[in-house]
Amino acid sequence: MDLNILQHYWWILICILGGLLVFLLFVQGGQSLLYTIGKNKDERDLIVNTLGHKWEYTFTTLVVFGGAFFASFPLFYSTSFGGAYVVWMLILFCFVLQAVSYEYRNKKNNFLGSRTYEVFLMINGFAAPASVCREPPGPAAWAGR
Repeated sequence: MDLNILQHYWWILICILGGLLVFLLFVQGGQSLLYTIGKNKDERDLIVNTLGHKWEYTFTTLVVFGGAFFASFPLFYSTSFGGAYVVWMLILFCFVLQAVSYEYRNKKNNFLGSRTYEVFLMINGFAAPASVCREPPGPAAWAGR
């Protein structure tokens, strides 16, 4: 197999995974509409139950995207992911916040209450898609220019 064919294969695979990741992160952004669309508790429960099963797909896509990127272009992976370290940590923090919120939102006797976990879901709905759209600062910003 020619090296040129393999490079095209990897780029197509990475483009599909990256596009799927961005799409799923914006589906995840639907959580920010929790109190806009859901007027009562039943409607909010319906929204959370509809979006709740998608976070696993988003997290899996993120991991596969990173693994495919590392396998195909390790030098580019090391520079791009190292430069956007804060952004990737924000996305991972959003996933942890989301998983905890889905798990403990309707538990009996939770000390934070379900409203707090719904606010966490709203924060996740804003932060995860916004982190994809934000370009990390370059060396000019680090130098104070």
